[in-house]
Amino acid sequence: MKFGVDYRKIRAVSALGFLSGDNYGYYNFDGSFTGVPFADFLLGLPINTSVDGVKNDNDGRSNHYNAYAQDSFRVSDKLTLEYGLRFEFHPGYIDANGNIGNFDPTRPKSGAVLYPDGAQSTLAPEFLQSFNACPQLGSTDGPTINGAPCTPVLSASQAHFPNYLRDAPKRFVPRFGFAYRPFGEKTVFRGGFGVFNTEVLGSIYYALTGTLQSNTRTYNNINSQGQPIFQWPETQLPGLGAISPLGTAYFGTANQLNWKDPYAMQWDFSIDRDLGNQTGMRISYIGMRTRDLVWSPNLDQSYYSTTYYVDQPLSSRPFPNWGVVNTRANGANADYNSLQVEVNHRLRGGVTFDSTYTLAKNLADNQGYAADHFADENSGHRTMDLYNLKHEYGDVYGTRRHRWITTAIYDLPIGRGRKFGSNMNRFADAAVGGWQLSSIFLWQSGPYETPYFTGGDPSGTGSGVIGRDQAPDLIGNPNLSNPNRNDWFNLNSFMCPATPGWQPGTACLIGSGPGYAPPIGRFGTAGISSVLGPGTVNVNAGLAKYFSITERVRIKIEGSFTNILNHTNLADPVLAIDSSSVGQITAAQGADFGGYRTGQLGARIEF
Repeated sequence: MKFGVDYRKIRAVSALGFLSGDNYGYYNFDGSFTGVPFADFLLGLPINTSVDGVKNDNDGRSNHYNAYAQDSFRVSDKLTLEYGLRFEFHPGYIDANGNIGNFDPTRPKSGAVLYPDGAQSTLAPEFLQSFNACPQLGSTDGPTINGAPCTPVLSASQAHFPNYLRDAPKRFVPRFGFAYRPFGEKTVFRGGFGVFNTEVLGSIYYALTGTLQSNTRTYNNINSQGQPIFQWPETQLPGLGAISPLGTAYFGTANQLNWKDPYAMQWDFSIDRDLGNQTGMRISYIGMRTRDLVWSPNLDQSYYSTTYYVDQPLSSRPFPNWGVVNTRANGANADYNSLQVEVNHRLRGGVTFDSTYTLAKNLADNQGYAADHFADENSGHRTMDLYNLKHEYGDVYGTRRHRWITTAIYDLPIGRGRKFGSNMNRFADAAVGGWQLSSIFLWQSGPYETPYFTGGDPSGTGSGVIGRDQAPDLIGNPNLSNPNRNDWFNLNSFMCPATPGWQPGTACLIGSGPGYAPPIGRFGTAGISSVLGPGTVNVNAGLAKYFSITERVRIKIEGSFTNILNHTNLADPVLAIDSSSVGQITAAQGADFGGYRTGQLGARIEF
């Protein structure tokens, strides 16, 4: 048996900031009033303004505890078993300045906010007033407004939570594997199953920092008729001072209170076969199911409506006296399945190579619309719809359905001791003998990508109003048989939801304002990852040679090239259907060395 422990003392320190201007304010001009953003600026008509009051930077501290036990048991000459159990406990971060807060959505209509014990002096009184906080800290007594009781402001102890303001459950995760040789040494069957806990680090903690302390205020400067409400030198709604009106308070960002670390259940089965001549082959099935992934909804999203969001009564929201309550929540899922074939050849006849082909399918529901990168511990983009996470279940961006990669090294058969020129003199060998050629060849299909639009709010939930990417309607096959850089997918397969006459490349005017169509009470029908992006073909190569100076000193010179054929690998197309460049590709890839050809020469002394 083997045993081990792992104790980590972790500190997460960074500057705290919310806006480009923070305490000085942020002002956004988008042309809503004149059609030209700079003209809006000259007239002092921002579409929205924001300001906050940062008091302390982030200084989070935590201790993480892990332990394991495992054993390898050789049942017979043909069968070996591996098994073990791991314990993990990852408490949240306690901020040295008490500069964190969390939101409790379990109290109907009002919610509750939490802060660390002893940190009441860091709270921003103006921010507490902006969502009808109960007059006394820790109390539930206060006025009922818009059908919602006052919001309790509770210390960690009063809310029965530790000072990191969420749960941190302990987890035991098992591992099991086997190797079986039923036909002798040349064939091996291997399999395994394991549960792997994902250790969340600073990003989840940072989400809580400055939430109740910085008094972040955002003012939307447009009414239901599309007219501005205030003009510079005014920078906020009239008569409010530092207190935002009820229904505008922004909480960003909470953590789910019953927090669980994400975890993955992984399993695999493979057959290894020795083909002779120093060559082996492996065929594998590899699967993974990941649970409790993080997704990012707005807990105060209104329900589907055909009434303009800005015209709806505050009582239509889950928490009427709040504006946006962003959170990081558990509950998203991912499922990965793949078939992998690998052939490798060890050095013989001067050749070494490894070639692997993977056929994979990877689905998840925490990428958000406009998915364009792997989701991390904060999830991907903000979730479009609080009430229907499965709408965003689809192929993960970056996972290629097909991927073939081959690496090879070839000792050129020229020079002393090699097939050709084995007796050549030392000077000739120094010039043409002993060279080594290496290469990496990659071929893969394109990433799965998601067309979207911004600015419109077809569901009437406010999702588009607060800036979350929106789903268009899918009305045809988006993939073309012969796509090119100027026309990568079928633009006519997407449309602004339920908007007859809409043309690709123009704004989706659904919401409030002159010329806007009324909400239709639903989101668009297009799902995640409906478009297949450009694939990649790439060859990297290198040439190297050693020169022996003495028995212990030698010089290596080498030249290497990425994309030696200078093959053009297209980057992602423009996916915003309301962009004038929708469907066009304007750049080449940079990942997987798929960009333009580059080369470098080098030399080094080894001793």
